[in-house]
Amino acid sequence: MAGDWSDLTKRVAKGIAEVRKTTGSELVAESMPVALAGRVPAGPVIQHRRRRAEGTHRFVLILPFGEGEVRVELEPQDYASLTREMVRFWNEQGPEASKPPVPQQEASGE
Repeated sequence: MAGDWSDLTKRVAKGIAEVRKTTGSELVAESMPVALAGRVPAGPVIQHRRRRAEGTHRFVLILPFGEGEVRVELEPQDYASLTREMVRFWNEQGPEASKPPVPQQEASGE
């Protein structure tokens, strides 16, 4: 049995090395944990990654989706545009944007 675990560990380590080689990106920075869509435990929502092979930087948004998550990779200029839009939204909406959504009343057609 011990041999099986050792073999499995080696295969997992080899798989991780292959994934790192193919994706070729390393984590530079990560946001603090944020609870999105009522998720507990909260996790980071933005990662700043560097691709070694290309010498480029990318930002990855990690958004909850059902039981899993969706990762959206943005180039620095797209990330800057998104940030500007978020700041504009919060400046326009003010404290109203921080309130939880209220369900709409259904119109009764009777």
